[in-house]
Amino acid sequence: MERTWSVNEGLRRFSSAVFHPLGWVLGRVLSPNLITTLSVMVAGITGYYFAVGRFVLGAWLLLLAGLLDIWDGQVAKLTGRVSTFGSFYDSSADRAADFFFSLGALYYFADKQIYDIAFMVAAYMVLSSLISYVKARAEGLGIACNVGLLARPLRLLFFGLALFVYGLTSNPWVFRGPLYAVLALGVETLAHRVVVIYLGAREKDASGEDD
Repeated sequence: MERTWSVNEGLRRFSSAVFHPLGWVLGRVLSPNLITTLSVMVAGITGYYFAVGRFVLGAWLLLLAGLLDIWDGQVAKLTGRVSTFGSFYDSSADRAADFFFSLGALYYFADKQIYDIAFMVAAYMVLSSLISYVKARAEGLGIACNVGLLARPLRLLFFGLALFVYGLTSNPWVFRGPLYAVLALGVETLAHRVVVIYLGAREKDASGEDD
C-alpha cells in the first residue's frame, strides 16, 4: 500500500532530532529496556500526583515519561541494540504507562464528583487502548497502520498540557474542552485505522487469491 503521512512519525522525528544529544548520552550509561522501565515508573508517579491534584508537577513528569519513551527507541538504534523483545516490551510498557497516569486523573475527578470529566477520562483510556491494539494487531497481520491524527505523542501532549493549565487555574473547562477534542480525534484515529486495515486486508486476500 502507498505510504500515508503520519502525525506520529512526524512528531517522533522532530523529538528525536531535538533531543538526539541527550539520547546519545543516555545510550552510554543505560540500556534501552532500562529506559523503558524508567518511563513506566515515572508514569506511575505521574498517576499518583494526578490523583492527589498536583497537576503542574504531574504534567512535567508526564513530559519526562514521554521523552523517556522516545529515548528508549532512539538509544536502541544509536547503540545497535534493537531487538524483538525490546519492541514488545516498549509497546507493552506504553500501555501500562497510559493506564497509570490516566487512572490517576480518573480517580481525582471522580473523587471531586466532576463525573462528566471522569467519564471522559475513562473513555480516553478505552480509546487509547483500542487505538494501540488495532495498530499492533494490524502489524501482526503484516499491514502498515501508522495513521490517524491522534498518535500517542499527541495524546500525551493534549492530556498533559490541558492538565497543566487546569492545575494553574482550577477551571474544569480548561481540561474539559481539550478532552472533547482528544476524544473526537481518538474516534477519527480509530476509524481511520480500521478503514486502512480493511483495505489492506482486502488487498492481501486478493493478492493471495491471484497466486
